[in-house]
Amino acid sequence: MTPHHAGIGCIVLAAGAGTRFGSDKRLALLDGTSLLDTTLNKIANTFQKRLLVLRSGDEALGKRYAAHWQLVFAADAGKGMGHSLAAAMALTHGWDGAIVALADMPFVQTATYEAVRARLSPANLVVPYYRNQRGNPVGIGQHYFPELASLQGDQGARLLLQQHASAVVRLDVEDPGVVRDVDTPAALQSPAQ
Repeated sequence: MTPHHAGIGCIVLAAGAGTRFGSDKRLALLDGTSLLDTTLNKIANTFQKRLLVLRSGDEALGKRYAAHWQLVFAADAGKGMGHSLAAAMALTHGWDGAIVALADMPFVQTATYEAVRARLSPANLVVPYYRNQRGNPVGIGQHYFPELASLQGDQGARLLLQQHASAVVRLDVEDPGVVRDVDTPAALQSPAQ
């Protein structure tokens, strides 16, 4: 890992309510492992700086991850993803950039996280594409952190990417996991696209 890459961290957003799933999808099993564990296992050894964003009231769940992840409990997580991401930004001082990952995307390959990080710089944004479909995780350079810190609602980084389209680096990947999230129990069972 180059010194530049060591300054890039990963933020995993895991504070959503998952209402379409019908239960706490973070704990749903995928090949015998929870969805959240599956996602985190793809990331843990790739980044030295790691933030896991949970919602207030998730303190017991957070204890399972506290040894390997810095925890953020987003008080306003129920108001949308933007609030969760903004809560995490208070802990990114000194980072050169952040890979923003979604807990309900357990099929993203470790190599994709590494590829996004490799293309990220403090002044750019990196978005993976699979067969012309925009996906996640996205890379956000430190230059854009102040805008992330003021996010609200359920937009996440989408508006930031639109407003700074000229800074976006498109990264074509052979990883269908970047466009495959888990919103329903059936999505855990469906074969890869």
